[in-house]
Amino acid sequence: MKNKVFAMLTVLVLCLSMIIPVSAASTHIFDDTDMIGQLPSLEEMAQNIEDTYGFSVLLTVVETTNGKQTGEYAYEIYEANATEQHGLVLIYDYGENRYNFYRAGKAENLFTNEILTEQVWAAFANTETYYEGAVGYYNVVENILKENNVTADTTQTDTTQTDTTQTDTTQADTEAQAQTEETTKAAEEERTVPLVVDNADILTDEQEADFTQKLETLGGKYELEAALLTVDSYEGKSDTEYADDYFIEKGYGLGENKDGFLIVYNTGKEDGTRNIYLCTHGSAIEYITDFERDVIFEMVIPYLEKGEYVQAFDTFISEADSATDPSTPVYYIPVSILIGFAIAFLIMKIQASKLKTVRPKVNAADYVGNVQLTYQSDNFMYMDVSKIKKSNNSSSSGGSSTHKSSSGDTFGGGGRNF
Repeated sequence: MKNKVFAMLTVLVLCLSMIIPVSAASTHIFDDTDMIGQLPSLEEMAQNIEDTYGFSVLLTVVETTNGKQTGEYAYEIYEANATEQHGLVLIYDYGENRYNFYRAGKAENLFTNEILTEQVWAAFANTETYYEGAVGYYNVVENILKENNVTADTTQTDTTQTDTTQTDTTQADTEAQAQTEETTKAAEEERTVPLVVDNADILTDEQEADFTQKLETLGGKYELEAALLTVDSYEGKSDTEYADDYFIEKGYGLGENKDGFLIVYNTGKEDGTRNIYLCTHGSAIEYITDFERDVIFEMVIPYLEKGEYVQAFDTFISEADSATDPSTPVYYIPVSILIGFAIAFLIMKIQASKLKTVRPKVNAADYVGNVQLTYQSDNFMYMDVSKIKKSNNSSSSGGSSTHKSSSGDTFGGGGRNF
């Protein structure tokens, strides 16, 4: 009898030992570095947010992304583990000391770049331990969801059952709900065109998501809107006309002056010629000068020629960031001039030192020797005149040429065929 009881207890213990690890498995927090700790309590916070607000909020800390972009890595984490269509992922690459976010559904409107940087990331980073950072992360996200009156889709009020004694209350609720829906719809219509429009279909969905995140970060950093467009044809327009019209018609640009820029890549599949065009508007005209634009093209085009689109657009975003950054030193211009003069002076001194045996002659006859001229004349042979047409609609300011679009807006920028 004792043997049977002992055997049953042993089986029970083994079963419990198999169940506990499964129940403790993390579904919201993924820590490859083992630096966060206390995952069960964090999992409980994440699950409460998911149950209350219908948001999957995930946190990932890794030693390395194995060569992947952080945005792409965050997207894969969300797709593999999120149970809601609305959600947020914070990924921190400990090895590279960099972070990124991926947003899905309603999170795209609720969590702007400013909120992600100044509130969400700050709550995680400005702490002594990673566990405290994780707690701060979940608390800030929950507060933002609460402030915006977000509720889980499964907790919506059932309006099919009505009571005739509560007619006034039901009507008031209906009007309030209609007003809320109208406000939400207006907010969603505020941004109808994504920052990455891949009409040429040369990028994957993951790459589009990654570039969208990078362009949002770049735009938020300088308070402008940066966008990327790929096409197979300019539809009979010039590159300038197509880019300017697209920028205005789709409503790009931030603020009263519509500050922003649009990079357009034409694959040439229909036009026959590949082209890249950079369209600037508002403050972006001064940020990215003609010289800086040409430098960017020189660095980007070699990648486009080889079909390496990810490297090409990554390079563009990086170089556009450098060009836009007002803290970028400009002293290199006078320094370059001084270095050029110094090199030229040294070369002249070296060349002059080789002419020490040469002595100037007093009379011209000393140079011609015994040659005697018996007849001299000057004959007019021909005249060569070059004419350059002056443009009527462009100007130059701060190193950036400008022009008027068909809508009358002032644009900067330019393009190049290759």
